[in-house]
Amino acid sequence: MQDALLATPLIPAAPTPPAIPIPLLHRLPPELIDHLLDHIPPQLLQRTALSLAQVFPPDTISARYVWKHLTVGRPGQLKPLWMKLKEEARKGERGGVRHVRTFCQESWRGDADILNNVLRCLPDVRVLLLNIGTNFAPEHLEEMFEDPRPGIRRMEMRFRPYVEQASYYQFLKGSYFDTAIETLTRHWPETPSFTHLSIVQDLPPRGTAPPTAVTTAANSVVPSAVASAVPSAMNSALTTRVNSIASAMADLALESASTSDTDDNSGRTTPPSSIEENSIPVETKGYTGHGPFPYLSERMGISRPKNFAQPIVFFDIKCIAVFGASPVAANLTHLRLRVPSRDLAQILVVPGVFPSLRYLDISTTNVRVDAVFSLLLRSHVRLEHLVLDRVNLFGFMARDKGPELCHELGDKVVSAGLVRGKERERAIGAWELAERTRLAVASAQRSRTRTSEGTDSEGDGDGSGSDGEAARAAAREAEAAEIERQRQLALSRARRGHRSAAHSTFSLRDRPSRRGAASASIATGPSVPVPPPDTLYLVLPALPTIKTLCMGGEAHSLSATRVREWEEEFHAGWRDGLGKVLGWAQHIAERYERALRKADEWRAQEVKASIKSNGPSKGKGKASASTSTKPAGTRPPTDIRLFRFPAPDEETARCHSSDPLAGLIEVFPQGRDYLDAYKFAVADAEMHANGQGPPACVLCTVPDCEGPARRGDEGARLDGRGGMGGKHREGCGHLLGREIWGWNGV
Repeated sequence: MQDALLATPLIPAAPTPPAIPIPLLHRLPPELIDHLLDHIPPQLLQRTALSLAQVFPPDTISARYVWKHLTVGRPGQLKPLWMKLKEEARKGERGGVRHVRTFCQESWRGDADILNNVLRCLPDVRVLLLNIGTNFAPEHLEEMFEDPRPGIRRMEMRFRPYVEQASYYQFLKGSYFDTAIETLTRHWPETPSFTHLSIVQDLPPRGTAPPTAVTTAANSVVPSAVASAVPSAMNSALTTRVNSIASAMADLALESASTSDTDDNSGRTTPPSSIEENSIPVETKGYTGHGPFPYLSERMGISRPKNFAQPIVFFDIKCIAVFGASPVAANLTHLRLRVPSRDLAQILVVPGVFPSLRYLDISTTNVRVDAVFSLLLRSHVRLEHLVLDRVNLFGFMARDKGPELCHELGDKVVSAGLVRGKERERAIGAWELAERTRLAVASAQRSRTRTSEGTDSEGDGDGSGSDGEAARAAAREAEAAEIERQRQLALSRARRGHRSAAHSTFSLRDRPSRRGAASASIATGPSVPVPPPDTLYLVLPALPTIKTLCMGGEAHSLSATRVREWEEEFHAGWRDGLGKVLGWAQHIAERYERALRKADEWRAQEVKASIKSNGPSKGKGKASASTSTKPAGTRPPTDIRLFRFPAPDEETARCHSSDPLAGLIEVFPQGRDYLDAYKFAVADAEMHANGQGPPACVLCTVPDCEGPARRGDEGARLDGRGGMGGKHREGCGHLLGREIWGWNGV
């Protein structure tokens, strides 16, 4: 038996399958992957995180990279996103909702009501980027802005309200977005973090053709079979390789590029602002009979209009001025307002509008160098970057008088600070005179009250009531006589020229000056002597704060020689303006020193007079001492105060706008050291003229956007396109704006 067992061959054991090696990529620590994802651009972060979630094991990719920057590229993504956000909000610590910092609506279509539901789930979003198309109504934006967002930092709204055919809503109902801005003004409090705002209206489509051509199945590049196979293959991969977060978000980002309706992947040939007028027009849908021009039969087709006025975004742009003066706009430092062919500069010069601006872009609007340009610079004391592309700044005269206009432009930019100082000094003088007049009138009123009370007490003391009444009546008659005398004096001063004996004593013409003088005399009563001022306020002119000025599109196809000539003339005008500012600052310094000398002399005379009055008197004594206690002449101001405007990087206390000293910094000079800043500015400008230093202000003449078509002086239609292929100046406002707005600024 034992031999039989030994003779039986042994059956070998089944071999152990070799262990599947873990890929080296899966062994990477999550911290290293997080570090790599930190360097991904914001617009690609969500798609990259979802793609990596298909490769790495679960819980390797942090959820915050999936939720940090949400992007909606097509209308169908809104509803799944809303459902997922509600599901995440029910989790502990609100799930992935707490990680959302940016929301971008790239699609021009989609349900606006669902979009509002999505934004209600994101109360802590900091950056809001919205594309607002024809499906948006003002009521949707009103609902969106009803609840304030305390942590928001940036908001960008881009409007494209243009349609291919006229409809009731845009034309007869009066669909304007003024109410949305008014909702922001009413409901949002002051938000220190809210510093960037962009409101851009796309240019109207050119000609009668629709703005873009929609891609159809006939001209689609991807065949239908391939298009149907790609989503199915993608869905099968998602169900097997993606973790819970990635599978929930896959429908939001990992879609075929051909299904997106953004500017880049919308199936549209060109944006509406760049369609060629001489291109073959795409056949439109025509009028359906439901627009403002219903057609009863085909026989009236000949009377159909070939084109119509496109909708506008704002009916009355004054709503932006009201918004700019509200608390929510107090901390806005970067503002971009592009509303084609509208006079936005007129509302930006209203006192108190956008007080903290440092960057302003009002391209495609209307601004003239000889109209509101200087007032715009004087209204914003901290403005450093100004972009004025396609605004017709030179009024169609750039090609003929470009160098002269650039010289004038440079002078105006610098001289704005000089005019600002003079205006502030006049305002302070008027305020100080009004205060002295008010105090004098109040003192006179108190004196009259005390006099009347003393008269009443004397009448009551001696028991003669009739005598007291007679005294009061006499006082009233004397006061009325004085009022009448002052009125007659005012009327006599209002008369101009010699009046002959044959001249009529009355006139049927309107004499507003005489009526105004008489009414003022009657309203103010008898003239009250106003004491001389005790304080003298002097304001130094402000140095220019503008660092970059962009005025692209004033003339097409400028040669390099022409551009260099424009820049040289601009900087020459800049130097001339600095010379004027330095001269006025020296004039203020002389006034300050002269006023100090007069004040010291007056104080010395007062001290000398007081010493004489306290010493032994001769002659009649008391009378001579009383006449020698005051120096001869009018008392000059003894409190001399010197102020200057703050530099852009200096912080000043925010005061009430009615205070004329608000925003000024008092100077306590040691000699004339406060003039060094002006001398340094002149020296820097001279060094740049000699090629030894950078310019004080970078001038860029290359446009960075397209503009609306305009009518020239002789009625010729000027196209607002072209010239965008040039090289921008280093450090210009265009390059700075590219880093501020859009995804680069997130």
